[in-house]
Amino acid sequence: MDLKLHTGGNELSRKRQGKRMLATYEATKIELAKELVLLFETFEEAMLKVNKSLHSFPVFTRSRTLEASIVQSCFAEILVKNFLGKAFFGKYKRLVLQAKGYVILFKKLDKKGYPMNIKTVNVQSMLNQNQMLDLFQDSDYNYDPIVFFGYKKNKIGQYVSPQLVYIDENQVSFTIEPHDLQLPMNFRKPVVEDFEQQQIIPGLKNTSIKKEAK
Repeated sequence: MDLKLHTGGNELSRKRQGKRMLATYEATKIELAKELVLLFETFEEAMLKVNKSLHSFPVFTRSRTLEASIVQSCFAEILVKNFLGKAFFGKYKRLVLQAKGYVILFKKLDKKGYPMNIKTVNVQSMLNQNQMLDLFQDSDYNYDPIVFFGYKKNKIGQYVSPQLVYIDENQVSFTIEPHDLQLPMNFRKPVVEDFEQQQIIPGLKNTSIKKEAK
């Protein structure tokens, strides 16, 4: 049974407003249970690969965009490997995962938990769950809710707090983090020898449980 169809929301009304199906915390956690576990494992594996790749470039030789490019490339490689034909690049080389009626996009998050994007018409449409987006060539995705798999970067440069984020009406409605799935927090970490290496290590921040926004 598709739980998104039984959320109590008026889906017909949303469609008439040009909006996508409503996603809820409980339904998303249940429907994407297996995919979320694999996404968190993908994050861990990708960040270890980022750490290894960046070792090839001394800090003083790195361009401003090098690290971001390596992060995206490593994450895309592991994501495609782990999810086979479900992961692909949409328009503008935006990494997309289509799973069980959800469109999952990937983005670094700001301090407030919002995707770090340039404010464009497409971005505003995503944050409002609008149906028509100039992102996909296939119109079959027009009704699927959009969720973001994101992460943050702490003060010492570690990639932390991987989480799934659902945003509607430009507001964060809910997040799902490893502790919400009762996953262990002792993810593997490579040994660090100095701060230059430490700033690129993946890590998970053990934060308090975030409740669904009312």
